[in-house]
Amino acid sequence: MSDIAVDYELLNDVAQKAGKLKEEVKQARESKQEYSVDEVGSRTAVTAIRKYYSTWKGSFKRSEEKLEKLKNLYDGVAKKWADWDFDLANKAAKQSAQISSDLWKARDKEWNAWHEAVEQAKKEHPDIDPSLLPKEPEKPGERPHEWTTDDGHGNKTTTTYEYGPDGEPTKITTTMETKTGLKSTDTTNYHPDGTYDSKSTDVFGNVTNTTGTSSTTETTEHKTTTDDFKSKTKDTEGNESTTTGTTTSVTDQKTGHRDTKTTYTTVGPDEDGNEQTVNGTTHSSVDLNGHEVTTTIEVKEDGSGTKTVVTDGKTEEWTSDDAKGDTGWKPKKSDD
Repeated sequence: MSDIAVDYELLNDVAQKAGKLKEEVKQARESKQEYSVDEVGSRTAVTAIRKYYSTWKGSFKRSEEKLEKLKNLYDGVAKKWADWDFDLANKAAKQSAQISSDLWKARDKEWNAWHEAVEQAKKEHPDIDPSLLPKEPEKPGERPHEWTTDDGHGNKTTTTYEYGPDGEPTKITTTMETKTGLKSTDTTNYHPDGTYDSKSTDVFGNVTNTTGTSSTTETTEHKTTTDDFKSKTKDTEGNESTTTGTTTSVTDQKTGHRDTKTTYTTVGPDEDGNEQTVNGTTHSSVDLNGHEVTTTIEVKEDGSGTKTVVTDGKTEEWTSDDAKGDTGWKPKKSDD
C-alpha cells in the first residue's frame, strides 16, 4: 500500500473558505429584495430586481447546501488527520522534554558531584596543587521549563514543565496549534504518591479526563515505566466512552532504544451510536536516531478490526475479518 500524505492545513483552509462563501451566499439570499421606485429610479428596475431574486433564490439555497457539505467534508478530513498528527506530536514533544529534563538532571548531578569531590580532596589534602584537580564540568544553568517546536509557517508545539521541591515534574502541559486555527491541548498533573490526572481537548473539541498510576524502576541497563490508566471521553454531542489499559515502556540506558506497549479496552458508541467494545494493542519502537515504528491493532467484538502502522510519520492501514488472530490483513479501502 502506498504511503499516505495529507495536507490537513490546506483542507482546513478550504473548509473555512467554503464556510465563509456559504455565509456570503446566504446573506445575498436573505438580503433586501423589495425596492420602491424612489430607491431604484423606475418601476421596470423594481420588477427586474424582484424577478432576479425570484429566479435565483432556489439556486442560492442549493449553493448554500453544497458549500455546507463541502465545508463539512474538508473540515472532517482535516481534523481527523490533524488529530492523528497531534497525538504523535504530543507524545514526541513530551518525550523530547523528558529527555531534555533527564539530561539536565544528569549534568546537574555531575556538576554537584565534582564540587563535592573537590571539596573532599581539599580537606584531605590542603596543599594539593589545583592543576591536579579534574576539570570542572560545565554548569547546567537553570532547569528547563519550556520546549517549543515551530516549523516557521505558523504551526507550533509547546510543552511546559512545572517542578516540585524534589526536582520532579508536577505538571506538564502541551499545546499544539496550526496557522489555520486547529488546536489541541493536554495537561497532566503528577502527585507524590505516583498517581496522576490529566485533561486533554482534541482538535474536534472532545474532552478526555484520565487518572492513573505510574511507577518506574531503573537499573544501569534499563529504565522501565508502567502506567495503569482509565480515561473517560465526552464528545461535542455528549456521547461518552471509557478506556482502561496498561502501558509498559522500557528504555535501554546505553543505546537509548525504547520499546513501549499499550493494551487497552474501549467501551462506547460506534459511528451509528450502538454500544461496542474494542480491544486494542499499540507497540512503539524508537531507536537512538529517532527512527520510530508504531503498530496499532484494534479488534471489535465480532473479531474483525484494523491495523495501522506508522513509520516515521508515514501511515499504512489494513482491515481483517480475523484481526483477533492477527491474520487475513488486506489494504484498507478508501470507503471503509
